[in-house]
Amino acid sequence: MALSDQQRAALRHPVRWLFNPEPDQPDEIPRRELTNYTLGLMGQNMLYGMAGNKFFHFCTNVLMIDPRTVGKMTGAITVFDALNDPVAGAIIDNYRFKDGRKLLPWVKLTVAPIAVLGFLLFINWGLPSAGLRLLYSAFIYVMWDICYSFQDAALWGMSAAISPRSDQRARAIQWADIGGLVGGVLVEFLLPMLSGNGAFGLSQQQVYFLFAFVLCFCGGFQTYFAMGTKERVRSLPDAGGGRSFLRNIGTLRHNYILLLFLASELLDAIAPNLAEIYVFQQLTYQVNGRTIPAPVVVAILVSLTGIPGSAMKLFAAKVAEKVGGMKRLLLIGRVMDIATRVLAYAAGIKTLPGVIMVYVLEGISTLPNGIYGIAMRSMISDSVEYVEWKTGQRTEGITMSTRNLMSKMKTAIRSFIQGWCLHFLQFSADSVELGRPQNAHFHKWVFPVFKLGPALGAVLALIPLLFLKYPDSLKLQVEEELAQRRAAAE
Repeated sequence: MALSDQQRAALRHPVRWLFNPEPDQPDEIPRRELTNYTLGLMGQNMLYGMAGNKFFHFCTNVLMIDPRTVGKMTGAITVFDALNDPVAGAIIDNYRFKDGRKLLPWVKLTVAPIAVLGFLLFINWGLPSAGLRLLYSAFIYVMWDICYSFQDAALWGMSAAISPRSDQRARAIQWADIGGLVGGVLVEFLLPMLSGNGAFGLSQQQVYFLFAFVLCFCGGFQTYFAMGTKERVRSLPDAGGGRSFLRNIGTLRHNYILLLFLASELLDAIAPNLAEIYVFQQLTYQVNGRTIPAPVVVAILVSLTGIPGSAMKLFAAKVAEKVGGMKRLLLIGRVMDIATRVLAYAAGIKTLPGVIMVYVLEGISTLPNGIYGIAMRSMISDSVEYVEWKTGQRTEGITMSTRNLMSKMKTAIRSFIQGWCLHFLQFSADSVELGRPQNAHFHKWVFPVFKLGPALGAVLALIPLLFLKYPDSLKLQVEEELAQRRAAAE
């Protein structure tokens, strides 16, 4: 097949192609902006991958705090911050900076605080009691998460404000999702040494310090790249700030797309769950007569089997068109997740062939689920336009902050449940530190909880998705009528 001129240019000068300041076609977003948006989301996900996903493990295995206590702390804080998210969104929607923008200045203001607080989150100061360690961790986590509420709402709000065209918004989300994936994969791939006492002679505490600097501090500042994008869609003159918090919240009743996603994600969260590291951190496999720690094997398998799903992100829009739209793609993803989890449970992880099969199945599941997030964010981005069409108000802030609330409520519930799952399994952090195996009860139930628990959540999450309806005909009508309103206002 012959290559197009754009493809040949990309192969000859990939960096120049990525940072081309001119759009390929009129009304398209220039690749330079898409690249900056991608790098910004990559940095944010590097930070969140550490601060949001590894904090629980740091508290149990480095600070030596009881898992149930950690579950209660992280769950309670996340519930508080989730409820704080709509406040952040309302502030963003109500305030306009002097240059007329309402999103990017918040990204700029929060870059440094988030990077510094994320780094401080993984410092063990050697405080003498578990209570003091808990208090310090809770304070830093609250401060970090509040700042993150503003940044994330503004940063993802750009997916709705970057273009008035739904296809271009989907394109921006597709690039941003790839950046987020790379940032998240870096965290999972670089931290297999968290097993036991770490690797290369480093303790778990030293490993966390090193990667907190690289991923939280440096990744946090990388988010600044997102400032290289533009807010092309701004509120109409009669749709500016000054609305009350309750009126902003009230606009959510018109956003049935967002509310159905909220129900789906919360139903998914109530199922049993367990972080991967607790399952594999003390297992080993024999490879050609050599003993290989399971986390290293898993890191390699995750990287390899995740490639097809990651590659699918490049073709998200085309895949959605082929299967009949974003909604159908969401349904297929959930069904595939259920089926592959059940098959993976049958394969087991006691042997190397078994664990390879588990992650091959997970790789198959990522084919539709690799673009699940793109589909969901595209529909939520479209919902901002729908609400403006219904009410005359642009609600990037409250919409994206509610999406954050959805994510954090899900994290909070899963955190509570994970703490109790570890208690049920009789997990012992001391055994990990001393190199001793967990008890027989743990080994009997850890894999069923890990694989089948989320499968139950996926079944429940399917129910609200069946009621999602936003046909292309309505989407086109919304875009055309909004374009007419904006032209009249100008």
